[in-house]
Amino acid sequence: MMEFKSGIIDTFVGTGELGNKGDGGLHSDAQLNEPFMCAFDSEGNLVFCESRGNKVRKVDMTTGIVSTLAGTGELGYSGDGGPALEATFNELYSLQVDTNGDIYVVDRLNSVVRKIEQSSGNIYTVAGTGEAGYSGDGGKGVDAMLDEPNDCFLDGKGGLLIADVKDQRIRKLDLVSGIISTFAGNGETSREGDGKQAIEASIFGARAVCMDSIGNTYICERNGNGIRIVDTNGIMHTYAGTGERGYEGDGGPALEATWGAPKAIRCDSKDNLVVVDTENHAIRIIDKDSKQVTTVAGGKLGGDGDGDSAILAGLDRPHGCDIDCYGNIFIADSNNHRIRVVGA
Repeated sequence: MMEFKSGIIDTFVGTGELGNKGDGGLHSDAQLNEPFMCAFDSEGNLVFCESRGNKVRKVDMTTGIVSTLAGTGELGYSGDGGPALEATFNELYSLQVDTNGDIYVVDRLNSVVRKIEQSSGNIYTVAGTGEAGYSGDGGKGVDAMLDEPNDCFLDGKGGLLIADVKDQRIRKLDLVSGIISTFAGNGETSREGDGKQAIEASIFGARAVCMDSIGNTYICERNGNGIRIVDTNGIMHTYAGTGERGYEGDGGPALEATWGAPKAIRCDSKDNLVVVDTENHAIRIIDKDSKQVTTVAGGKLGGDGDGDSAILAGLDRPHGCDIDCYGNIFIADSNNHRIRVVGA
């Protein structure tokens, strides 16, 4: 187990220098090229994707060694049915690791979601035709069109939720049948429909999606500068944000706070919502019980602060996060080409 100091931020992966070197070496010596999301596998290893680097990489949390799991680093859309290491991508934006080790990756500009199969090491497209658009509900995911997928989340019930920021919808892929459907959003570019069924409500920039332990679904609105929630009855509500862009409201209700085009969300083990407030260069948390918002890292543009309180540090357009089983928050600090960690 790697231990981190409570409230202190440190660089965990990356030297800060843009590059793609470091496989076979320690996490602290690796070069990254715009990490956009990170996630943990069932063994506690850190898996992350690099948007410009077009690779999926892993840190073995026992040895600290970095390795590449998918991608040659070249831009393209190739490799389906063969080894993931020989595949090409066009801006990897997010990923999720299933309990069996399969990795689902959001290949943004190819308008597809792909699966890296743990048992074979091969890669397959599971949603999207490669042509941008909206079609296919009720049919196979591989025959459907996605417009600009940005995030995905495993719902723990055999489904994969896909946030399509340009289509203003959350789609759902049944991983057993392969059938795709719309989970939330009517495709309109607005922030309306609270109190209605989620598929009747509009979403303003469906940038990210996640769920809590009881089945509530949270939707991060990049353009709407806030968070919506779909409750367990399928009803849409606003959870955070006035809709105005800004950086105010810490210490008060999340509904009254302003945000700067947030781009990622994940729940911790207590169902508090961790929000990557990208254009404010901040990581903020919405408390499950009080619904109040607090900045826990960043809040200013920069790359400084390692070894000190996380709220004094600078971040540079972070795009992703995840929380390990100990409550440590790992941040894909994209323009700093590092993954940083805030100790629980």
